[in-house]
Amino acid sequence: MKIRALVTGALAALVSASAVAADVFTYNVTLLADNSGPFADLSKRLAARSTVIQWWNDNEGKKLGIKLNSKTYDTRYDPSVVASIWPGIVSSEKPILGLGLGGPDVSALQERLPDDKIPVLYSTPGYGYSWAPNSWVFNLRPSYVHEYLGVLNWFIKKNPEKRPVKIAFISTQQSPAFVDMVKGITKYVDDNLKPKNLAEIVATEWVPIQPVDLGSQIQRINAAGADLIFGVANTAMASAAVRAGQLHGVNIPTVASPWHTIWPVSQAMKSYKAWEGHYVATGIVPIADNNGAAHAFYQELASKYDLPKTWDPLTLLGMSQGIVAVKAIEATAKRVGADKLTGQAVYETLTTHKFQEAELQGFMKGLGYTKDAPFPLSGWIKIVTVKDGEYTLADPEWVPIPEDVVKW
Repeated sequence: MKIRALVTGALAALVSASAVAADVFTYNVTLLADNSGPFADLSKRLAARSTVIQWWNDNEGKKLGIKLNSKTYDTRYDPSVVASIWPGIVSSEKPILGLGLGGPDVSALQERLPDDKIPVLYSTPGYGYSWAPNSWVFNLRPSYVHEYLGVLNWFIKKNPEKRPVKIAFISTQQSPAFVDMVKGITKYVDDNLKPKNLAEIVATEWVPIQPVDLGSQIQRINAAGADLIFGVANTAMASAAVRAGQLHGVNIPTVASPWHTIWPVSQAMKSYKAWEGHYVATGIVPIADNNGAAHAFYQELASKYDLPKTWDPLTLLGMSQGIVAVKAIEATAKRVGADKLTGQAVYETLTTHKFQEAELQGFMKGLGYTKDAPFPLSGWIKIVTVKDGEYTLADPEWVPIPEDVVKW
């Protein structure tokens, strides 16, 4: 009798374990990366998105009975490579969500994603030329123009004695992304701020995408009395602009993104001092904000998983992308059931769900999409500056982006 009872108990335990295993639903998430092309170094930092997926599997995924498998594909940042490997990914992996890298995969995929029924998330801001309805490509953040205009409106309020604020551009016509920033900011200033005597464009300098010297351009911008410089959107321009300012003994603040100017150039210079008073705008938490929920969450993951002990702007891009991905899948599972996840269901969540700051681990103030644009048309940024040689928050609060921006 005892032997029979033991056997019966063992069988019951085995059946129970099989039932638990059967209740775990596995889904695929595709990660596009550049492991051998021009942005291979960036892709290494974006690997933090895989860490977030692993963390979610170990925590919320277990509670929901879901496991996410993530597989990375090297696109070499080449649209022809993306176009050639994507059909095989769709047929073999059947992913419910993709995490993209940048422009090449957007251009290769955006027309076919509605048919594939697979949404793809991007960690960077968007562009005006991609502003179209019913997209299956989603930027986590508003456009660069929205984020930079958030800084401009904030600057105007903080400096009423400088009205109208005088704006200059250093940009290049060799990239549509750079031209897009100039067009969008110029339209908003001319249509919304100049009539109110709040701001005006005083200089636009078109330069090579990898300029050697910007001495004459900075001299003209200084002569025009510029208060802020926009459009400096790569490290080559940033380095040339700061050298030219030092040459002429002027310091006109630039406005850019965290990976364009202050942080990357200062890593090479071993000092932030040359960027005193300059600004960066970011729709996700910046590394200067190290007292909030996002920093605590990062430290938690760094202690348990393969993350650098010190966070940086590029790693945070990958983490924010991963967080929105798993939270979109989580919200979808709670809405339709763990056994009914599809790319279509995740898309419907992205276009209707309003993500809250706590839900996003403090990485963003909030996030919500409509079907009118591939990026959020409302939201918040953090503004970072250099003060007394330290990389620090220019404002402790999230700053809203303007909601009256129209398509340019």
